[in-house]
Amino acid sequence: MSERCLKLICNGEFEIVKITEDLYDAAVEDFVILFFVSLVFFFFFPLTFLFKLFQNYFSKNENLGIALNLIGCQDTRASQEKFLRLLLKDNISFAARHIPSQQLAALCVNKIEVNKIENSSHTTEAEPNVGIPKMEKIGEIIHHMTTSFDVYKEWQGNCIIELTFLSTRTEFCRRGLALHLTDFILDYGRKLKEQDSKEALDLPAHVKGQRSEALTSVFTSRFSQRIGEKLGFVTLFREEYTKFSFEGETLAEKIDPQHKYIIFVAKRL
Repeated sequence: MSERCLKLICNGEFEIVKITEDLYDAAVEDFVILFFVSLVFFFFFPLTFLFKLFQNYFSKNENLGIALNLIGCQDTRASQEKFLRLLLKDNISFAARHIPSQQLAALCVNKIEVNKIENSSHTTEAEPNVGIPKMEKIGEIIHHMTTSFDVYKEWQGNCIIELTFLSTRTEFCRRGLALHLTDFILDYGRKLKEQDSKEALDLPAHVKGQRSEALTSVFTSRFSQRIGEKLGFVTLFREEYTKFSFEGETLAEKIDPQHKYIIFVAKRL
């Protein structure tokens, strides 16, 4: 167990740690090469390594990434890396680390979203998808899903936490890591609502003072959807993959038929 451990899970075999952006710039490219050799370097969580983990496991196995064939597309790489760094600025993303091997086994990347209609002074950077058709398509689908139900209006809140990416390395699948991470961010979100909690005080200046009323996500596979079902998420909107197309083919033609639909879900904090 490291000093950065927030919680032990799976009978102490894994620990949950926070992914903080400020640590990335302190690391250099050589740390990636030495990552599996020295425990000292592991605490830096270099962005290059995290991005490789994200690209090799999330993009490779997530249904929108499969349908749009994101793996190996050089024009999407810079966009994905910039977007990942942008998301991490809110300082509420976490990883499950395998203690015996010191490998990052799973990621849960989250961001704080404020109702921009009610909070016109709150601004966020634009997502770096413009001019890249595949990334624009993903943005279009996510926008369609998340705007088909006005969670701010219907649930009477001005701030939510959005679970944006949830991924597990193949060799650590079926260990319940994604479930543990999702449950952890739910609990973390509840603590953020307490004004003087350590979690609330640790928020960066641009989201300081925000009190999220719900955790939302777009679950694109039956795997993530089952996690939502186990943890009591409510389905706010559902759409079949046959409704979406890219370059003349429906997304349903590109993915495993067990994944018939994509859903927008939420759970109150």
